[in-house]
Amino acid sequence: MRSLFLPLASIPAFYTQLAKYGETYHPRVLDSHAIYELWREEEIAAEELHQALKMVRPVEPLKEFFLRSRERVASFPQLFSKDIKPKVIVGAKDCDIRSLIEIQDNVYLKGVLEDPFYKERREKYLVVTVDCPEPADTCFCLRIGGKPYSVWGGDLNLSFGEEGIIVDVLSAKGEEAVEKMGDFLKEVDKKEIKKRDKHRTDAERRLAKVNPDEFAPDLPDRIEHQLDTTFWAKALANCVDCQACERICPTCYCFLLYDIPVGKGVERVKVLDWCYHAAYGRVGGGVNPLAHFSHRLRNRFECKFMAFPRNFKVSACTGCGRCIAGCTGKIDIREVLRAL
Repeated sequence: MRSLFLPLASIPAFYTQLAKYGETYHPRVLDSHAIYELWREEEIAAEELHQALKMVRPVEPLKEFFLRSRERVASFPQLFSKDIKPKVIVGAKDCDIRSLIEIQDNVYLKGVLEDPFYKERREKYLVVTVDCPEPADTCFCLRIGGKPYSVWGGDLNLSFGEEGIIVDVLSAKGEEAVEKMGDFLKEVDKKEIKKRDKHRTDAERRLAKVNPDEFAPDLPDRIEHQLDTTFWAKALANCVDCQACERICPTCYCFLLYDIPVGKGVERVKVLDWCYHAAYGRVGGGVNPLAHFSHRLRNRFECKFMAFPRNFKVSACTGCGRCIAGCTGKIDIREVLRAL
């Protein structure tokens, strides 16, 4: 891995350089949140872009660039192809890049079958991760195996030094993008690295202060043996079934397929699915083993903290805290885990 330096004032020009690779999306502040926005080479102050980079993960999870909520995936008898063009996504935090590699890749690339459209997007899209120096009170990545900074998984990583930004090259694709910039990026000074390391240590301390207690190491066993419906019903006491927690979760991956007639043929459509749907577990004949909401909640915890760790050695949760921040009923997943 090599590191280069980007002066603060050059952030807009950096985005323009990245846009040579493909359509470039970057974080932008909207109210008190960061959201992804297409770079249109507008006159945006470097300080504003810098502040957006420093903010906690964008509202939208990274997976939304790779998984469509509704997508045509096959047709008969007329075949079709997709023109998937390269894109650049700037602003993913460690919680999001891990959700892509450790969860979505396992589901869509390493199963019995590959999702060809997901695979092509993974191959063509350039992901620029960014350090998270100002984690929110809802973040708990540190307690779930993550860090407020990324040293692997993306193609480039941006971190914050004394007077500018450090650009770490993390992959061959990232190296190719940097090579195309010529001498745009400079050699990085040691004082910048030293300041970056301090920012990272401070962020870890803040996360540890917000989340002082570790989760039990035997969470999978605790979930497996927690069969008391009243426990799960109590956790749902304030839930209004808005399903925001699932829709903004970077690790949820369920989908279903259905066919629709088109002319004299048929098209197969894939839509993302959510296990809080009342009909999620319904099978032929109308039987539903997850008919009660508390059963579906337990199923969600089983998936994230029991089945995934046992099958893939990682939790299907990266501690991004979106489910806490977005919950209408103020339900905190950390409290449910600690109560197990």
